[in-house]
Amino acid sequence: MPKSILAIESVDTRNTINKRSPIPAYNQLIDIIYSQIKNRELLPNEMLPSETEFCKRYGISRTTVRESLGRLTRDGFLYTIKGKGTFVAEPKLDQIMIKIPDFYEDMAARGLKPEVKVLDLKVIKATQLVSEKLMIPLDEKVFRIKRLFLADNKPYVLEKKFIVCRDCKILSSCNQDDLMGIEDQSVFDVLAGKCHICNEYAYVSIESTTIRPYEATYLEVPAGTVAFYVDLVAYKKDDTPCGWIASVYRGDLYRFKTKLYSYSLSD
Repeated sequence: MPKSILAIESVDTRNTINKRSPIPAYNQLIDIIYSQIKNRELLPNEMLPSETEFCKRYGISRTTVRESLGRLTRDGFLYTIKGKGTFVAEPKLDQIMIKIPDFYEDMAARGLKPEVKVLDLKVIKATQLVSEKLMIPLDEKVFRIKRLFLADNKPYVLEKKFIVCRDCKILSSCNQDDLMGIEDQSVFDVLAGKCHICNEYAYVSIESTTIRPYEATYLEVPAGTVAFYVDLVAYKKDDTPCGWIASVYRGDLYRFKTKLYSYSLSD
């Protein structure tokens, strides 16, 4: 699914746009197109309908269509050819990569003062993407935590974390209407990432991206700046996922390295 954090909150899986839904129409269209790509109803290098056709088919404005196609294009799911149209992009190849270090330990080891700011915490119903990532039914309740990681007061990472409610006893036992206002050390530990609910193993993918306008506000860099999108799904001992993290790392502050064994330059 799109690596933009903004696209994470798309929700509708049907092939219609529900204009009464609180979910923006462009997010509903993103989900529809994504589902068609995933289910191979749209194949790599296949041309999508024109903006006019989208407008007629779903009863939406050209602005809405452009917003949806633009986000999917920026996230690498579509590409455009000037004068011809918009096409489905080739799927990306997966490569075995590296360990993502703990932010606190990493920054402290570098002599910097780490800090995390919890920007938002809500209970939401699982969208299509969240249900796929966490292997839970649509509409199951999950905690969505937005955090900003800083070192020496400089923002490094903007993150969204999704935790299955039934797996987080600490947050589930609290008043759901005022989670941000609860003054409890155990809650603070969860929000700061110090309470590891899923600590068996995780699958991580890293892709290049560009920073969106709202992300730029938090990360204090111009919109369009190169960044890394890090997608992490954490698993329990029974091999079921209980947490999904989608993060944007500033490209001017990070580079990822790994070590190769028995590597031959002749390969």
